[in-house]
Amino acid sequence: MLAAHLTACGGVSTDRDAAGIISELAAQGLPADLTVTYTGENDPNKLLGGPNGYVSKAAFTDERAAAGGAGGKPGDINLGGGVEVFPDADAAETRVEYIQSLAKSSPMLGEYTYQAGNVALRISKDLPPSDAQAYETALSKIVQ
Repeated sequence: MLAAHLTACGGVSTDRDAAGIISELAAQGLPADLTVTYTGENDPNKLLGGPNGYVSKAAFTDERAAAGGAGGKPGDINLGGGVEVFPDADAAETRVEYIQSLAKSSPMLGEYTYQAGNVALRISKDLPPSDAQAYETALSKIVQ
């Protein structure tokens, strides 16, 4: 299964924005290179700042996924991943469950999806599980 789900216990959350979390992933040695910080105008999902939406969203490339032949433009999950920060853990969990339900109905949409507190982390399916798990581990250190 390409999707995974991590829920941090105890209502853990962060006040960091999505771009800041990507910077922290990179600081932990992961090859996450910030490519897009979304605004209300360029958010492809039109969820930024809306009801049940995220409060910040950013995308990154990971050269290991991009080198795997994945095509696309900056911001595409298949080039690396993305971070979505929600007002609370329940909203993040709802988003993760939605993304996972899409992957079940259409395997082409599969990706690694993790949650820690109020943060959803989406990682390209083009990375091997061990690389995706390294992102999960790093996120759990950032949001604690």
